[in-house]
Amino acid sequence: MKYALNNKRIRVFLMCVWVVTMLLLCMVGSAQTTEPGLTFTLSVDPSTLTAPGEVTVSARVDNAGGEDITLPLSLYDPDGKLVTSFGDGGILYRLNSGESFPWQGKYTVKQSQLDDGKLVYTLRYSELAAGGALIEQNLPATAEITYTGEEVDLQVTRTISPEVVRRGKEATVVYELVNRGNTKLVNIQVKENRLVSARTQTVALLDPGASTKVTFTKPNVTGDLTSSALITYRKDGERRTQQATIAPVQIPLASPGLVYNLTADKTQVNIGETVLLTLEIKNTGNISYSNVAVSDPRLGEVFTNVQIPAGQTKKLQKEVTVNETATYDFTLKLEDNTGTSQEEKVPALRVSAYSEGQMLRLNLTLTAGSETISSLPGDVSFYLTVTNDSNTAAKNIRISHGALDILTIPDLAPGQSTQVERDFRLSQAGKYQFTATATDVQNNTVSFTSNPMSIAYIPPTPAPTREIIATMAPLVTLSPVPADFTAPGGQVRNALFIVTLAFAALFGLALILFLISSFARARARAKSNAAYDTFQISGTRDYTAPPSEDKQALETEDFETALEDPLPVTKRDLEMPHEKYLNQPSVKAETTDKTKSEGAVPKTQIAEDEGGYRLVRKDSPSKPEPKKPEQRARRSSRRKTGDNEGLDS
Repeated sequence: MKYALNNKRIRVFLMCVWVVTMLLLCMVGSAQTTEPGLTFTLSVDPSTLTAPGEVTVSARVDNAGGEDITLPLSLYDPDGKLVTSFGDGGILYRLNSGESFPWQGKYTVKQSQLDDGKLVYTLRYSELAAGGALIEQNLPATAEITYTGEEVDLQVTRTISPEVVRRGKEATVVYELVNRGNTKLVNIQVKENRLVSARTQTVALLDPGASTKVTFTKPNVTGDLTSSALITYRKDGERRTQQATIAPVQIPLASPGLVYNLTADKTQVNIGETVLLTLEIKNTGNISYSNVAVSDPRLGEVFTNVQIPAGQTKKLQKEVTVNETATYDFTLKLEDNTGTSQEEKVPALRVSAYSEGQMLRLNLTLTAGSETISSLPGDVSFYLTVTNDSNTAAKNIRISHGALDILTIPDLAPGQSTQVERDFRLSQAGKYQFTATATDVQNNTVSFTSNPMSIAYIPPTPAPTREIIATMAPLVTLSPVPADFTAPGGQVRNALFIVTLAFAALFGLALILFLISSFARARARAKSNAAYDTFQISGTRDYTAPPSEDKQALETEDFETALEDPLPVTKRDLEMPHEKYLNQPSVKAETTDKTKSEGAVPKTQIAEDEGGYRLVRKDSPSKPEPKKPEQRARRSSRRKTGDNEGLDS
């Protein structure tokens, strides 16, 4: 019993030792060695999988020891199966010192191995123990595997050529499709903007890691274009469609705007002097230029690899030594982003070189009679002194101010001076400067400018006004008031009161007299009105039509009838009484004649203004006709109402 217990403890102990040994072997990894110099390494391709599948496994066994390995070596896969393609039927019988044995084969990875993230191959061999027994050894090697699952990733890159298209040329849009995922993509459709192309292109299949290109072409471009795309695709084995949108980008029509100019800091130098040449290139268009080269027949290649983006300006400078009069003629070789290469000529620049003393120099000194004007326009006298400071004569010197030619000096010897005086009427204040232009010994036209003269405008000062000196009031001396002093104000108030009473009495008397006189005039006016003749008003004031027969047949009534039917006021009523009486004789004569001719009853009828008004007057006392009762009642009624105004007294 005791022996059996001890034997069981020994077996447990040996088992623990074996487990610890195996763990240590696993921790050593792919380069673990038991036999001195023996190493075993492992790798797989691909190392990233989205699903269980086949991979390529590469193994290598190296003997870096000093002795040959003569015991057999065998390889087992992760499933514990012998790899028969390793060595001879799965056994490598010998591996000499310093030799290596590679192996490569296929293996189908399972989901459990993807979950573990590794593949483990084992190299088995036998080792001779001290007692002569063979001990089996295991040397594992591990290759890591990454499990990502299925990933759909379509990468799209667009290339437009050219970036700016010239009129009548062709524009090309290329889409590069790359499957960056780990699953197949099918039915990839690319639809470009209709301004570029109305055609939809399709890619049937795109494997993981594969790429393809889709090209759209727009011929004979006449205006700006816009490129944009809608791309649809599906993952292999699915019916759901995915899409990608490519943002719009403009393809502008080319608008060249390249301006260039060559200048020098000096165009006239002595032989051997240096000149700084400046080439200014201004790109005002939408075309960008690259790899621009500038050359000159005299200087050779001046500038290279110049970049001129659209909307920018470049200034290129080069210093040259002038030993003779030379003309610089630069040529630009241009390559732009429209795919066009061309050459442009820069306007030539002439630099004159003179021997000592040949260069023409004129000195212009400008003064003015006054540096201010008090009115606009204003008159100013300018004095310009021209001096020839060179060793050669100056001829045909033209003096000007802006575009205005003033005079020409025919000849000016070396060192000679002359003064030009001119009166000008200036339209405004400011700086004024004169220019002298002449021809030198090399027939070059040279210009010289005077010093600028500033003329200011100062309005005239108004005439001074007479200063009003305020007169100070005289001092008043005050004295104390005596105790028995009576203020003069009381006496003044009494006098004013008396005057006021007198004026009031006079005003009352004048008012009474005014009322009395007004009453008397009213009575006199009433008596005067009672003496006026009686008028009859006609129903019309038509001064052109003759009076009607019924108006001319008016019968003369007696005094009482006139009271009953008074006539309306006529134009004759407005006449003064003395005018009426002065006109009565003619009226009577005319009336009498008319009465006689017509055989009417005695009365006077005067038709004024063509029948508008009539005057009826009783000339002789005739027997009144008997009055009707209606007339007598009407007369009695009017007497009661006082309607007897305008009657003849």
